[in-house]
Amino acid sequence: MINDTKSINFFIAKIFGFYSFWLISEFYLSHEWGFYNTVWTYFYHIFLQVMHGGSVFVLENIMNYDVVTNYNSIAIVGSYGIVIGNNCVGFGLTYAFAALIISYPGPWKLKLAFIPVGAAFIAIINIIRTVVLTKTALTSGIFERIENHDLFNNIIYVIIFLLWMIWVRIIRKKTREKDQKRIPSTI
Repeated sequence: MINDTKSINFFIAKIFGFYSFWLISEFYLSHEWGFYNTVWTYFYHIFLQVMHGGSVFVLENIMNYDVVTNYNSIAIVGSYGIVIGNNCVGFGLTYAFAALIISYPGPWKLKLAFIPVGAAFIAIINIIRTVVLTKTALTSGIFERIENHDLFNNIIYVIIFLLWMIWVRIIRKKTREKDQKRIPSTI
């Protein structure tokens, strides 16, 4: 648990390090270095496939729509549909969530369990977003008139913050339990 200035500074330094790594990777290495580009692009591909496949599954199997798709677009038959761009797949948001959890003190065993749960939750929210956008492209097109990417990001930032707060509470509880075990009880 963060409880002194040194711990807070170390937490902020780690977050800054993760953010710097993201910027260097996203805007430089992925464009300049062939192998890095391959790996970086593959991560985007995985996120796209999860989002695309999950959205198509919901639209076809749960909502019973006839859907036409290709690599990065989804359309309900009779509509223009949507195109999923790289900055819509949630890679950066999931990275930011993982960076928060890794940077905050706590046991690695819990971190390795909590990060995939949070990442799955972010993916599910993103799938819901894609389904809603695809559905509105068929009916009213209401989300075409607003900047849905920024709207979604603001919503997901709040969700990531809430997930991080859950993480902090879990760690505080674990720390208190550990401290109580160390202090011998007097009878």
